[in-house]
Amino acid sequence: MAQEQHFEGFDSAPEEISRSARKRDAQKIRALAEKLGNIGDLSFRALHFPDENIEEALIVARGLKPHSDERRRQLQYVAKLLRQYDLEDFIAEVEGLGATPQVDPQAMRLENLRENLIAQGTPCINAFCSVVRDTDRNKLRTLVKKAQEELKSERPDRPAARALYRFLKEELNRTAVTLPEELTTKA
Repeated sequence: MAQEQHFEGFDSAPEEISRSARKRDAQKIRALAEKLGNIGDLSFRALHFPDENIEEALIVARGLKPHSDERRRQLQYVAKLLRQYDLEDFIAEVEGLGATPQVDPQAMRLENLRENLIAQGTPCINAFCSVVRDTDRNKLRTLVKKAQEELKSERPDRPAARALYRFLKEELNRTAVTLPEELTTKA
């Protein structure tokens, strides 16, 4: 009876990450840097960056012309800085913010609507409810009140404002109503 020979080379996990896997990871981080360069101002300010150098580099990149070589190089630098950190929590935070204006043209209008609701309160709530008639007015009022209190407390993160944004987006997707300009322009 022949003894079974066992070769360990294929059974064990590879010791190091393959070159292709490293390239895929680098491309994902580069795409994240590009997304951060295009994200709305309110969302950008709400982020908690792993390092202040990353935030400063992104501010520089956001100030450059959209399709220029300078911006591309600056975003590559941002990606290089990002690769030094564990980004699981940061990526989850970015994904939770909402879409960029290029992905969702309504995103900026929704952000403006949210900020108008927070700043103006009841008059803006009434105007929104007159356009979207079957919305839950009490839930909207509660979300606005929580976001106003959150703004007064000067918390760096704004979970109530994000919840208000999600509610507004769901209501507009559900009803397919087009909002008037006076509700969605910055006050």
